Amino acid sequence: MTEDITRKEFLRLAAAATTSTALAGYAGRMSAQDAAPDAAPAVDGDPLRTLIRGADVLTMDPTLGERLATDVLVANGRIEAIGTGLPADGAEVIDAQGMILMPGMIDGHRHVWEIIGLGRLSKFHPGDYSANYMLWKMAAVVAMEPEDHYIAELAGGLQAIDSGVTSILDYAHGQDTEANAMAAAQGLKDSGIAGWFGYQLGILYPFELGDTVSSSAAINAMFAARSTEREWNTAARLQDELFNDENAPLQLAIGPAMWPGNPVSEFEAEWARVRATGVGMHIAHLHKPARPHPAGVMGHRDSGIADLHEAGLLGPDYHVAHANRLTSDELAMLRDTGGMIAASTMGEFPYMNQARRGPSVHGRARAAGVAVGIGIDVPLALPDDYFEHVRSSLWSHYLAEESRQIVQGYRSEDTLDFATALGARAIRLGDETGSITVGKRADLVLLNTDRIGFGMMGGLADRVVTFARTSDIDSVWIAGQARKRHGEMLGVDWASLTARLREAQERVDRKVATVTWT
Repeated sequence: MTEDITRKEFLRLAAAATTSTALAGYAGRMSAQDAAPDAAPAVDGDPLRTLIRGADVLTMDPTLGERLATDVLVANGRIEAIGTGLPADGAEVIDAQGMILMPGMIDGHRHVWEIIGLGRLSKFHPGDYSANYMLWKMAAVVAMEPEDHYIAELAGGLQAIDSGVTSILDYAHGQDTEANAMAAAQGLKDSGIAGWFGYQLGILYPFELGDTVSSSAAINAMFAARSTEREWNTAARLQDELFNDENAPLQLAIGPAMWPGNPVSEFEAEWARVRATGVGMHIAHLHKPARPHPAGVMGHRDSGIADLHEAGLLGPDYHVAHANRLTSDELAMLRDTGGMIAASTMGEFPYMNQARRGPSVHGRARAAGVAVGIGIDVPLALPDDYFEHVRSSLWSHYLAEESRQIVQGYRSEDTLDFATALGARAIRLGDETGSITVGKRADLVLLNTDRIGFGMMGGLADRVVTFARTSDIDSVWIAGQARKRHGEMLGVDWASLTARLREAQERVDRKVATVTWT
């Protein structure tokens, strides 16, 4: 059950080693009656062994395919056996007859902290969204406190699990202080989701709440920001205190403070320092510039991938988001160096006719042999039902002629692959998750299929991709631990969590409204 903690205990949890001055400043901006978020939902008593009996198994393993009325045995967090008539041998037995068991899904690009603005903006108001998203984001970063970050990441991680997402690459680009970063990382970790917390360096918004701010100046400052020693110290704390277990499901990634338009020589120094930390992933947003930059600057040739490749910087730890207009040559460079991509397919629909962006690249990337997945990107403005985003990964191919031709030979398995096996490879976890394979981590989703409207005919992948939705999810396991059963998240008081998130949203929104943009 969920355990309450005091506000003092929360501050120690979220910012344990922050200097006394910083803590005093944070506490001074809070009223004494402000409640701290609940601690992580505790899910106790899971057996070491679970036998899922008689499911129709959508393995997403090409050597196993789809297997009807099949048992899957989970032991010590991993898939131990797949077959029929497997002995229980003391395992908890789940009767899954008539249900579909599939791998947990992968979200390769999501800004989890942005749930603090859930519903504040909507992609279904395209003009308003494009005019206001960046302004909201910058003001929200300035407005948020550690408590806000903790509850946003906790709720956002739980929301993802509820929708069948078991691994995530959280592009955490909203934490401008050490206390905020530590609280955010703790919140995501406490949610129990697997994947990566991607701490972004170089967060600079040179204004205060209540200021009148030039939007163009603030945006220019954001893109010109460089990493600071304070941020590197934060990264070290994250690594030493929260992500020091290399076997834990959630690991630390780092986003270098480099954008196209910066000198390649600065990338060399920044990336060398990231790689010296030993983290397994470094991450970047990538768009083709509207005009080529000068020689020696990333973006001199196309998106800048060629500039990085020439400098010897590409590698199997490099993950880019969006990357819409990558050329065939650039895709080949990523493929040959092991680089990865995530496309936010639903979020990228509006970019079709923008010179810097264009349609989602995931179909072309897969055809070129690049590990590529999908993601929600902005959870404040798009639906959280991840099956909708899976379907979007097919529909968005029809925005460009080359992609239309690519998908003519697709099957449902190819679409689901972006969110399972291929999606896992695209966040450097292909050997760990993404398919129901003996030896892999038991990240699993069990679907009810008895709803009117859930197609009964066709293959398992056809049925899932075409018809499944979050409300069909009966159970979710991460590393063999049940997180959702019988359609309900375990150990989560949604009413309390929603109330706390609403309080945080209203508090942040009031502060955001004090910034006047010119």
